[in-house]
This record gives sequence, C-alpha cells and structure tokens, in this order.
Amino acid sequence: MILTLANQAGSAGKTTSAVSLAALLAEAGHSVLLVDSDAQANASTWLGVDEPELTTGDVLLKRAAAADAIVDTEVENLRLLPANDRLDGDVVELARALGAEQRLRLALESLPTPADVTIIDCPGALSVLTVNALVASDAVVTVAQPTIKELAGLPKMESTIEEVRAAYVPKLRLGAVIPCIVPPATSGAAYTEALQLLRETYGELVTPPVRRSVRIPEAYAHQRPLPLHAPRDAVTEDYRAVVAHLHAAGLLP
Repeated sequence: MILTLANQAGSAGKTTSAVSLAALLAEAGHSVLLVDSDAQANASTWLGVDEPELTTGDVLLKRAAAADAIVDTEVENLRLLPANDRLDGDVVELARALGAEQRLRLALESLPTPADVTIIDCPGALSVLTVNALVASDAVVTVAQPTIKELAGLPKMESTIEEVRAAYVPKLRLGAVIPCIVPPATSGAAYTEALQLLRETYGELVTPPVRRSVRIPEAYAHQRPLPLHAPRDAVTEDYRAVVAHLHAAGLLP
C-alpha cells in the first residue's frame, strides 16, 4: 500500500502525521518506507537524517537508484528516502524532464523488496513533487486544522486528486481526512463548529482527531517520533486511533 500525505494549506500537521503513522506501523512489525518529498526536509530531520548523501531529488532525476538512496532510521522496520533543501532546485530540473510525473512511481516499482506500507510526505503546496506522489499512490490522506480557513483548502485537494485520477491513476482516491492540532473543546465554538462541519461534509473519511500538544515540537527537537519520545502520551494515543481507523477503512494492513 502506498499512501500520500498531502494538503494544500501547509502547517496543518502533515509531516507530524506522516512520521507518526510510519513509526506506529513499524512498531507493529510492518516494513515501512517513508519518502520525504518536501524541500523543508522536516521528516528527514525528525528521523535524525540531517545530511543525507543521496536524496529523493537524486532519485527523481535518475542520479541514483531508490534502493541506494534509502537509509535506515532509529526506528526498527522504518526506512527513509530522505530530502534536503536542494530539492527546490531539483524541482526546476524535474519540471523540464520527459515523463516527470511518473518518476517516483517508477523508482518505487524498481525496489527489489517493496515495503508493506510506503508513506509519502509532500510539500505544503501543489507542485510537480505532489503530482509525482499522487501518481505513485493508491490513496491520499489529507490533514486539516478545525478552522473554516483550513477546511476551505480541502476541495482544492479533492480537485487535484480527481485530475490525477482521471489522467493517470483510476484507482486513486481520497482515503481519509485527519483533523490535526485540535484544541480543547473549551477553546471556543468556532473550533467545535468547524470540526462538526468537517464530519458532516466528509463522513466516514474523517478519522479520530489529533489534539494540539507540546509533545510534538518536543519530539521533533529530540529527533524522535512520538511513539519513541512519548509512547504513552495522549497525542500518541490519538495517532494510534488514527491507525486503527485507517486499518478499518482498508488503507493499512
């Protein structure tokens, strides 16, 4: 199964979700590949890979095979195709390449032993990297903060998915929406109403919410995923509930 974590709003918990889900699946014994396809390289930094020798950009531009660029992480069963800030320049070159949108799909298909689950962490805006990820994927998981402004970006994501589905991947679908950085109910009616609107609009696609938590920046600063940094914290349990929801929906083994 190949899942893309994408949204077109940014700063909504996408990378936190990608890293946390990958680590929880690896903890459960699945072989997991996390593909960092964002020039900010936050997923790579979070997993302790600050200066990779080879990157997603090298793979997409055919300077390296995917199998050679993938590295191990501190988390057993979790491997990483890392990124760094050079990816911004690589995107310019990639946009001029023939069949650019197919490069990641072909690279993943070339792996001698595919992972049980591959999770692709995308940039926070639509780009050739996002299209590459969508073309390589079975389904898309998006994230949103419970505010009207954030929810307004979801139809744009749906439209992008539909365009890629029609042009390249008939099976591609929006598989889930994760409400992230959700404040306590006491924070005001605006958040509660936005969360309710999300559930009314997307129904069973909406996963259990992930609360706002100081443990998230702590875990990033320590370069350890939440299941390692705070295995019994409430926010980690939130992500365990998300995994259970995605499993029940047939998106995860």
